[in-house]
Amino acid sequence: MSETTLYSQKAIIFALLGRIFITELDRESLEALQEQQILSVFEKLQTGCKNYLMNTQWDDKQIELLASEYCHLFILPKKSGLSLRASHWMTNDDSSHLAQLETIISNLDTSVINSGVTNLPGDHLGVLLYFLSAVYSSDNKEINKLGASLTKLSLLPWIARFNEKLSESSTNPLYLASGELLLQMLDYEEH
Repeated sequence: MSETTLYSQKAIIFALLGRIFITELDRESLEALQEQQILSVFEKLQTGCKNYLMNTQWDDKQIELLASEYCHLFILPKKSGLSLRASHWMTNDDSSHLAQLETIISNLDTSVINSGVTNLPGDHLGVLLYFLSAVYSSDNKEINKLGASLTKLSLLPWIARFNEKLSESSTNPLYLASGELLLQMLDYEEH
């Protein structure tokens, strides 16, 4: 596989995960998740995810229930403990990573990410994932090569703790599969 193809695939996966974690999913996003290749990946990561995405009748009521679950998990984190902010999860041992992350965040050009996320903090998981997607989809190969380092800096110090809490707090196969996919992406970046 060529380096360009690999970067392109990483960009797609990080954008997909960014969309899942940035805000509640809408009908259009749910339809995109029903694409066969996405379904097969999610099913391998979380049994029942394909059935959940394909056999749920995604009417307004079901979409509202999914939005409510997103809110309970991520917007009201005092209840679930699932803040989507990196700074919530980083420990004192991660302080150097946090300082570097804050530098990246302060210089973050959100125009390359998505105009809808500019009101979110730069260390929000969805923003970081969209940022990584933009890095990997850049036409500049030198920027692409920074992706692995940025992933290690922005996600690696904390995402395992986040995913562990996600596994404890949710039974939703989509969120569980998304957390597992993110862990596998990080494991891939490390090697």
